[in-house]
Amino acid sequence: MNFLNNMNLLPKNFIVANIVEILKEDPDNGVDKLYEMSGTFITDPQIKGVIDQIKMYYDTHPAIKRYVKNMMYNTNKTCLNHFLQNVAVKELWEGISTREEMSKKYSVAIPNALVLDLGMTCPLSGRGCTCRPQPGNVMPVSEVHRLVGEARDLGVHIVVLTGGDPFLEERLFSVYEAYDDVEFIVLTTGLAVTSVVAQRIAKLGNVLPLVILEGTQALDSTTQQTVLRSLDIMKTNGILFGILTPVTPKNVAQVTTDEFILPLIRKGSRLNGYVISLRQTEAPWSHEALIDLEEHISFIRQTRPYVTVLLETNQMTKRCAVGSLAFHYGFDGQDQVLVFPRVTTTQTVNQPLIQVLRLMR
Repeated sequence: MNFLNNMNLLPKNFIVANIVEILKEDPDNGVDKLYEMSGTFITDPQIKGVIDQIKMYYDTHPAIKRYVKNMMYNTNKTCLNHFLQNVAVKELWEGISTREEMSKKYSVAIPNALVLDLGMTCPLSGRGCTCRPQPGNVMPVSEVHRLVGEARDLGVHIVVLTGGDPFLEERLFSVYEAYDDVEFIVLTTGLAVTSVVAQRIAKLGNVLPLVILEGTQALDSTTQQTVLRSLDIMKTNGILFGILTPVTPKNVAQVTTDEFILPLIRKGSRLNGYVISLRQTEAPWSHEALIDLEEHISFIRQTRPYVTVLLETNQMTKRCAVGSLAFHYGFDGQDQVLVFPRVTTTQTVNQPLIQVLRLMR
């Protein structure tokens, strides 16, 4: 905790804003400038050690260096600043202590992120998708406001919106505007991302779309072109966005190839979340298939300028992850898992969020 206490003495928002400014002004040399500057005002040996490790990783991984430079050149400053403020500062820096405090106060584990299943309309319903919206399960926008506010008070600053296509509901923009210290990760088909919607997202800065794309042959050609055009629109507006790929043993060989990945990188995607369901009965995962998938993801991470993560869900439709999400990552040589619980409107009727989380134990 000594490390965190020392970091908390620094004016965090000011530091992040200036980091973004330096990186945007000189993307080619910004990281080196920041590293040189850090040596003049950071004296704590533990902090300096962490910074040295980050710099060494940056220098020895060409794909990471290309990724950072691409990000600095092509990302809207507002989007980049909000992402770093909300994820690096609010969620990882300040949120840790808040969540620890609230976990002790309410005797329940507060998650790092929350998944809100809105149960809304999807423009692909009826086109090979088994998910059908049910009017009684649609989460009112007023309820989204309440839950996001309660989550933020508990120290949660990342909220994933799923269930249909949230960009079809214009009133949700009032939620994004009201909670600019929350990073909204919005799972979308991409079909509703018009130039007008993209401009609103870019102006807000705290909305990160994840376009669901499970393969180049999964949609009809007209729909596919519309989805890909939405990526171009987001790139033009400098929006920070990525791809969410539901992956099965049947499509893994295609969606982990350069033929699938590189066009998405060129269109401005900054990350790909491969999401699997271990409970699926059709083409279930074998141990060998999972190891092969992890090797593919590791290769992408090391050789391509792309952030690639592995997610697991406990509920999946034909093409969408609609259950709780588990994020797998390595730390100190061990596999770590962060679980992001899914909350639906049927769970939250007349119930505060803390009670919903308590009942999930």
